Order: sequence, then structure tokens, then C-alpha cells
Amino acid sequence: MYDYCVRGLGGIRNRVSDASKFQQWAFNELKRQVEYKANAEGLTVETVHPQYTSQRCSETGCGFTHEDNRDGDEFTCQKCGKELHADYNAAQNIAHKFIQNRRKSGSGGETYHLALKSGTVNGNGEYSPFTA
Repeated sequence: MYDYCVRGLGGIRNRVSDASKFQQWAFNELKRQVEYKANAEGLTVETVHPQYTSQRCSETGCGFTHEDNRDGDEFTCQKCGKELHADYNAAQNIAHKFIQNRRKSGSGGETYHLALKSGTVNGNGEYSPFTA
């Protein structure tokens, strides 16, 4: 689903007029479609506020947030030096925020593991890559 969202979001601001109401409509329409498809598969969709997720380092124990960490599609932490695709870094941060929100709500977030394309994120924000 991550790949679908990234492809769907890619360029919305470039393809849609500068009028923010039309850009917001495009994002809302994408969210509606993702929720519809997920519901058809018996999945739920929860919204996580994405503020600073593409500027925050997803390295466990770092978390340094700065606008200079992201340059287009590239993410390089100015503090610890971690390098990876900026959208994938943001996806790891969003997964961690989701788990933290579940933990705060009393829903047992510490037992959650979210699968990303190449690994999992646990309740402590630790990323474990899949091994072949």
C-alpha cells in the first residue's frame, strides 16, 4: 500500500493548480480511495499527522529533525549521517508515530509491529530489515 500512496501523492502539488483547495481535494480524494480499497480487503486505515516526518531521522536513538535533512528524494541526517530515500524515511517515522499513538491510547501499541516494504518497525521505533 505504501507504493500505491507514494505513486498517488507524487506530483499532486505539481499537477494541480496552485489553489490550495484543489490540492486539498486531491489529497482527500486519494485518502478516500485508499480507505475504500482497504475496506474492501477488510483492512482499516488510520490517519497519522505527518508533520516533520520527512525531516526527522528515523534512526533509533537519533530522531534529529531539521529541514536540511531532506533534499528532494534524498534524506541525509545532519546529526548521525543516516542516508536513505526521503519518502521511505518518512514512512518509517509515520509507522513509529502510529505505534506511539496506539500505545498512548491504551491499545497495546508496544506489541505492534508494522511491516514496511523491507522490514518492520516495533513499538520502540526499532527498525528490523527483512532477511532473504
